[in-house]
Amino acid sequence: MKNLRTIILSAMVAGVLIVPGTSARADAKDGKEYSHFRKTDQHGKWKGDHGRRDGYHGRGRDQHGRYDKHNYRSDVRHDNRGHHNKPEIRQDFKDIRNARNEVKQGRQELRGDYQELRKDRAELRRDIRNGASKEEIFRDRQEIRADVKEIGNDRRELRQDQNTLQSARRELKQDLRKR
Repeated sequence: MKNLRTIILSAMVAGVLIVPGTSARADAKDGKEYSHFRKTDQHGKWKGDHGRRDGYHGRGRDQHGRYDKHNYRSDVRHDNRGHHNKPEIRQDFKDIRNARNEVKQGRQELRGDYQELRKDRAELRRDIRNGASKEEIFRDRQEIRADVKEIGNDRRELRQDQNTLQSARRELKQDLRKR
């Protein structure tokens, strides 16, 4: 009984494994199993390409049905060559570079001022907690006021530097448009 059950179970497993393979083999035509890679119709034209040539599947047609119409006169990449040799354009790039460095330095200075303000506030809290004299607490508060004032000045300077950078970029764009 046990052998009969094992034989029936193994036959069912073998049948389950064989049946999908036979249906897959039924798709092959004329003994060519990989014919689906290059399907052509009777005229030798590719099925599904709708008249498109091989290398042009990604690009669309222009209004006249042509594929490879490239008007390089209106293409900015080809039009705008050699502008770095003009002195006013080079000067504009230098101005932008300098303005960027000014903005970067202003941000670093502002970050340092905020860090100093945090340290002074922590020192004031520590002095109040430890019961320091009124003169020392007064000095700490004056330092905090001076730090806040310095932060305001640095923010104003940073805003001016950012405006300078924007104007330098605008000037470069205008000079590049003029050519």
